[in-house]
Amino acid sequence: MKYYEILFVFIVLLGAFQLSYSIFRMTIIDAKSRHFKHPHFWGLFTMGRNSGNLILYLLGRRNYPSIMSLEDQQKMDSYKKHVGFALVFIALGTISLIISEVLF
Repeated sequence: MKYYEILFVFIVLLGAFQLSYSIFRMTIIDAKSRHFKHPHFWGLFTMGRNSGNLILYLLGRRNYPSIMSLEDQQKMDSYKKHVGFALVFIALGTISLIISEVLF
């Protein structure tokens, strides 16, 4: 593996870690606003390897109203931006890795 391929893999992993952490923090904020017991558990639950856990959480929370403060809404918006940046990192790293494999 060449040095630039290692860099591209690192960029993808950095984006994946940021995406996972942002979803974890957003879930904690949402679970606290809905007064769920053990919001950190729900954060870890949605951070799993498959997206089924996140879908289960999103389906299960529909019956509970959210009472989110303005500060929590601002944090949530910040984490949404972090998710966008993480997806850009993952996409750019993956595309660069594929191009480097095809061309070189």
